[in-house]
Order: sequence, then structure tokens, then C-alpha cells
Amino acid sequence: MDNILDNVVFLVKSIKKRKVESGYTYGEIILSDSLIEKITDLNDNNLIDVSISNKTINIEELNSNINLLASIKIKTGDLNNYFDTIEDFVSGNKFECKLVDFYIDDIDYREVKTDNNCIILYKNNLKIIDFLKEIANNIKKSGNNLELFFYRTGVGVDLKIDYDIESLKKIDFVIPDDFKTQILDSFNGKDKKELFINELINFIESNNCSYVNLIENWNTLLSNYTKSYSLFIAGFSFEKIKTSSNEHFQKLVDRIYESIGKVSSYIFGIPIGYILLINNFDFSGEQCFKNTSLLFLGIIFLILIWFVLFKNIDESIKSIEKDIDDFLGKIKNIKELEDIHQKLETLKSSELKKQLFKLNLVKILTFLIFAIILSTFLFIVFDVDNYSIISRLLDGD
Repeated sequence: MDNILDNVVFLVKSIKKRKVESGYTYGEIILSDSLIEKITDLNDNNLIDVSISNKTINIEELNSNINLLASIKIKTGDLNNYFDTIEDFVSGNKFECKLVDFYIDDIDYREVKTDNNCIILYKNNLKIIDFLKEIANNIKKSGNNLELFFYRTGVGVDLKIDYDIESLKKIDFVIPDDFKTQILDSFNGKDKKELFINELINFIESNNCSYVNLIENWNTLLSNYTKSYSLFIAGFSFEKIKTSSNEHFQKLVDRIYESIGKVSSYIFGIPIGYILLINNFDFSGEQCFKNTSLLFLGIIFLILIWFVLFKNIDESIKSIEKDIDDFLGKIKNIKELEDIHQKLETLKSSELKKQLFKLNLVKILTFLIFAIILSTFLFIVFDVDNYSIISRLLDGD
């Protein structure tokens, strides 16, 4: 058979004005000894017709027509390993290729002799299909259709294997042999296989059960599987993950509202503290030391509030935000935890911003109240000075 394919390829490449139609390749050639030998071989297998001047001739007559222009018609459609186009090849070998040797005319590809990037992608794609077939719970093949069925408790998806040449060009990965070995290991790979199938089902469902979407986003699927497996080997079952996630979410909520309590208490506590200071001022201006001491206490109070209390709250809020971001990263793409993911996003975008607004409000309020204390002190000082000057003027000094 290889010899027949060799002869067909050689003759096809020798044809002038070549045309392809309905399983035949035909055109014109100039007869030579080397061509006659190959024509004879194909004739023995009933794969060629030869004519000269529109008259069919017997093979025995070829040697007497050396160097003449002859028309030939090769039955390329009768060869199962000869393909006019790569589309024909893929269409006929969509799910597996059992051919040891074959030729594709439009890309001039010979399996045992040449290389082609598109064929490499095609073979990588077959490895994906083989892998999916090995982990599928059920396989349904009918004619040129292949469907794989995957299921877990209460959920099942049907994946129809369908793709075209353009889809193959988007494959940018190869399934490593060690990965397949780990997943398909009947003893040690059971948990990994279940985790991968779980992620595969989630992915297929969210991508319209499309095989093309699957191969285009295979790296995303692997990333989701890696995260799930990392959680698994850390000692978490899914229920533990969910329970732990809810507990962690509640702790974050408690921390946020703890910060709210602090800010709220400062809104009332700080003004009261400053009012007590103002209330103890000697407005007559006779006790300068007392007024100066109260101003000094006000400054210390402001420093403590601004650089200790406010700073602690600000750091606490930032720490909560960082914890939320870390937790969001851990549960990203875990479909069953989407409700917690949304709640965390709401906490980050709404509640935390509210606390920062309240904190800034208290900061502004604190600064304004201190400005009032300072203004009060300056008013007393300058008022006393003015009073003394006026008194001396009235006394005639």
C-alpha cells in the first residue's frame, strides 16, 4: 500500500493543469519510462485511466508513446490514505487516526516524511479527545458523531466533540503524560479524577457544552482544577470549605462592625472630651498657666487621637480589605461559593467605604474642635491683652 501511495503522490505532482473532482485527480502528463512504471502499478490496482488524443489506450501501448502528451485520471478517492485537502483528512479522521501513512495534497504533507504545524495541532487535539474518552462515564459514537457523557451526583453533561481547522489553530497546549497518569491512576488518582471531572462539568455547563470553548480555554480549566486540588490536599472536603468560608466571612463582618463601633464611640467621645477642656478655660484670663496647660493637654489629646487611635482604625480597615482580597482569590471560580464571593465584594465596595467615610468624618470633626479650642485660647489671650491696654489708657498711663 505504501508503494501505491508513493506512485500516486509522484504522478499527482507530475500532472499539468491538474484538476480534482468527485474523487478523481486528472490532467496531462508527458509519458516517460519512470512514469510508465508507476502508471502500470496503479493500473494493476484499477486506480488509473490513460488516454491520448481523447482515445483510451492499453497499458501495453504506453511504451510506444514515450514523450507524448497523455491525459490521465487517477482514482484518488479510492485510496483511504490520500486526501485532497486537510479539511477532508480531519473530517474523515475527526476522533482518531489509525493510518500509519497518509498524504494530504493541499499542504503537501506525507506522514512519514514531512512535518506540518497544523497536523501537530491535530494530533494534540486527538490526545485531548483520547483523554476525555478515558475519563468519560459514557461514550456514544454514531457515524461521524461522538458524544461524551460526564456526571456527578445529581448533575450530568453531554459534550459533543465537534471542531474545525480554525479551532485547531487555537490550541496552545499539550496534555502532559504525567498529568494523564495521575488522573487515570486507578488507585492513587481516584480523588484527582473526581475533582477534575467536577471542574470539567462546571466548565462545560458554563460554556454552552461546546468542545471548541473547552479546547480554547483548557488552561483555565486546569487552573480551576489546581485550585480545587490545593484545597483538597489541605484537608478540606467541600462541606468543610463551605463551612470554613461562612465562618471566615462572619469573622470579617464582625471585624468590620467592630471598627464601626470604635468610630461611632469616637464620634461622641472626642467632642465630649474637648468640651470638658473648653469648659475648664478661665475666660477672665487671670489664670494663664491653667489655660496654657489645658491647651497643651488639647494638643496631646489631638496627637494621641490622630496618630494612635485613628491610625489603628485605619490599619484595621486596610487589614480587613487585604483579608477580603486574599479570601476572594482563594474562592475564585468555585461555583458553589459564588454567594459568598458576591457578599465579600459587597463588603469591600460598600461597607468598608462607609467606615472609611465615617473615619474621615471623625478626623475632620476632631480637627475642627481642636481649632475651636485654639481659637478660644487665642481669644482669651488677646482679649485680656486688649482689656489691659484699654484699662491703662483709661487710667491715663
